[in-house]
Amino acid sequence: MDQRLILARVRRVLPGWRLGAFVGALASGVVVARAPSTPSPTVDGVASMLGESIQRVVASSDIRWEPSGGVLGDLLAGRRVVFLASDQVHGPRDVWRAAVRVTPDGRPLDVVEAHNLTDTPLGDDHLLVARGSRAAFATFAYGQEQSVSLLDLTGDRSIRAFPDETVLERVTRWLTNLQETGSRDGAGRIDVTLEQPAIAVGLALHPDSLEMEFLDADGSRRHAQLDCDKGELTSPAPGMRAESVRHLPKRFILWAVDTVRAVPWIGAAPIAWLEERVFGLRDDLKQLAFRIHGADATETLADSPPRALPALPPAVLDASQVTEDGHWPPPNIPSIWKTLEPGEGVWQVPHLPWAKKLEAGGLDPTLAPSPMLRTFVRPDPERPYTRVILVAMDMRQLDLDMEAGTEDPKPLTGGHGPGRIPRDPTIYPRVVAAFNGAFKTEHGNYGMMVHKRVLLPPQPAAATVIVLSDDRVGFGTWADTHEIGHIRGLDASDIVSLRQNLDPLVDQGEVNPMGRALWGYTLPGQGMQTERSGLCVTSDGHILFAWGDDVSGTALGKAMKIGGCSYAMHLDMNPHHTGFIFTSISDLKSKNYRSELLSPLMTVSPERYIEYAPKDFFYVTLRDPTPLPLPGAKWQPDGLQPPPAWAPAVWSARSDVADGPVDILDIEAGRAAFRIRAGMKEPDTKTGAVPLHELEGDDAHRVMMSVGLGHAAEKHPRGLATDGKLVYPIAALTPGGERLGELALLVVQPNGSLSISKAEELSSISAHMDISEMPLVLDGDKVLDGHKGVELQPRAALGITRNGRVLVARATLTSDEPLASALRRAGCTRAVALDRGAHSPGFLDRAGTVTPPRGRYDDTVLYALARPMAPRAFRFEPDSTLAEAGHAK
Repeated sequence: MDQRLILARVRRVLPGWRLGAFVGALASGVVVARAPSTPSPTVDGVASMLGESIQRVVASSDIRWEPSGGVLGDLLAGRRVVFLASDQVHGPRDVWRAAVRVTPDGRPLDVVEAHNLTDTPLGDDHLLVARGSRAAFATFAYGQEQSVSLLDLTGDRSIRAFPDETVLERVTRWLTNLQETGSRDGAGRIDVTLEQPAIAVGLALHPDSLEMEFLDADGSRRHAQLDCDKGELTSPAPGMRAESVRHLPKRFILWAVDTVRAVPWIGAAPIAWLEERVFGLRDDLKQLAFRIHGADATETLADSPPRALPALPPAVLDASQVTEDGHWPPPNIPSIWKTLEPGEGVWQVPHLPWAKKLEAGGLDPTLAPSPMLRTFVRPDPERPYTRVILVAMDMRQLDLDMEAGTEDPKPLTGGHGPGRIPRDPTIYPRVVAAFNGAFKTEHGNYGMMVHKRVLLPPQPAAATVIVLSDDRVGFGTWADTHEIGHIRGLDASDIVSLRQNLDPLVDQGEVNPMGRALWGYTLPGQGMQTERSGLCVTSDGHILFAWGDDVSGTALGKAMKIGGCSYAMHLDMNPHHTGFIFTSISDLKSKNYRSELLSPLMTVSPERYIEYAPKDFFYVTLRDPTPLPLPGAKWQPDGLQPPPAWAPAVWSARSDVADGPVDILDIEAGRAAFRIRAGMKEPDTKTGAVPLHELEGDDAHRVMMSVGLGHAAEKHPRGLATDGKLVYPIAALTPGGERLGELALLVVQPNGSLSISKAEELSSISAHMDISEMPLVLDGDKVLDGHKGVELQPRAALGITRNGRVLVARATLTSDEPLASALRRAGCTRAVALDRGAHSPGFLDRAGTVTPPRGRYDDTVLYALARPMAPRAFRFEPDSTLAEAGHAK
């Protein structure tokens, strides 16, 4: 029976004066028996007592008392207190909860029990506020505020989401709550995570709401309010979301294993030993049964080369897709066995009539191929019955993302993850599949970062999957560092999310290149047969998911290698931890969705990642190729498209500004290669270099459009380079050079990518690079003073977004400012006026129209060449300079 209920009944039985006398006498006896020397009856005394009891540093300013349970309750069971504690002075703090026995006159006696509620060694929990039975705090890590959390100290209300909880589940929940919080009802928690971290935060806790104010690095402030009862943001600020922390019911065996493993004097090793023995015995029995019943069809092709299966009949494609289809579908997979099973190695479309397909700009979704295919292979020459299912994902059509679970990873900073597919209506309708992530935190502390929030710092030399700001997905081995970044060709700011696990399972075609002997925590060998899953990138830039219900780590790697993987990572293992669901979600609030497991042998729920998952997971969404929303405008596919035709890359929209309409053309990053060629009216060169005026070779047969850049005036030539040769010096770098306004460089790299740089940012001009010096009209959020006139005349400007999209804005105006403003609203971070000096209308010639691109022009011109759509998954390399620096030390 609850102690406070007992006290309430005692009060009803004993009159007030008798109860007081009873408590006083009892207090005297307890003081003599249990507390011969008590701490000072001050806040400093309580802080010292709490610190001594948990061997931590506790400051008196970081203590908040919970409501009293009455004089008898405070004396016998102790009065609850929440406080902050650190391992060392000025170190990162955690939120603790303790019960302190207090005499009727308010003198603290001792600490009955204490529990760490957050346990995040890298995050500093601070700014603790409390009111009644609620408390709130903020978490600071990596130089910025990561999250704000609200605690309900009366208990965890999330259990209401599970009305069918069994008696056994209720008992195990009570025991877990007692173990973790000291109360059978636990503590409810709501985390407000910041996808856009702040540098400072202010909190004010009211009876029904939590007020939050955030200070950003640029000096701006954001205000938000959390409804404490509903757990919802009533006035959310940009870049934040609120999630109630859920403690999900567990199968008894999983609960027992986790609970026993958490006992310090038991640990994980005995559990792993028992698992290995059980799974080993099961494997011996399966092999024996197979030898008795099915040994006749087990010959392999070890003495002869594998036989390739016949190719699938090709889909009906148009001419632009024949040679530029992104290697999809993948080739069928040869078998190591002489006798094939039906469907073995043959890629097939999953039978999901309700599955969604790519829809863009009103195009027919049936034009696109299936974004996912499945097959199975038998990779283990000793176990012909072992199957590994492979799911291929077309990374031209799909985006990969990840989410942390409600229990794992156990973060070293801030709260746990939401454990479910985001409730964002721009995301969940596009989700088509979700699958399990990596190991529990205690099995290696492998890193995870979700949308810039670091839950666990990356581990050196671990197999890693990253998601970048431009939605590309990278696979590779992390550098020898715990820091974010250090990847060749990438900045730390490019990495949005990451997840790690173990060493690479496959790298450069080699299975287990590091020679790892343990593909599971403390297991005595790599041959343990159990459920396992993995994730990899193929040499063609697509992603494969692999799953087997009776497979070793090595066999899983072999399956992914023969599936075409160039780099593979082991994900999770064992029943109830691995799973893959196909899904189609229309509305989450009304639970209007469909989901289906990849295999009926999987023991997870088909709703696991849609509703709640205790462990981290990945999910894939149909890619939306539409440009960023433009206020007051609607994007439409425009004109001739680069292949494949079902995925538009060129879009147009009309944006209304104060001075009139602005027409904007948008080209998706990576779907066009660019070249700059000199106009015939450019002034005579003073460098002796001969400029290129025309495209050569295959480039001349891939032109989608040409954009006029104007030509330089004789007295004020502006910088120009074609094919790596500087034709005109860069005016911005010429001492005493006369120029109007600020100039920038339109730079085309040898690979055809386009960027806008300031002159001082250009270190050198490499071979095959093209450059044109142009007036800068937009730099970050700042619109610069461009060329102004009196009369209306055609004008054009070109801008580039943070993720590489190229936009051209054209209108008839008196200045360039409206163009720059329109490009800024469309997401551009820099823009230049298409005016090299002698003002030009900035013409735009399009293939397939009455004004097709021409071979040469009077004005200098920017050509856009069609480039086939490439899958957006790749293998990355760690930055070699880090290793060299470490070696030098």
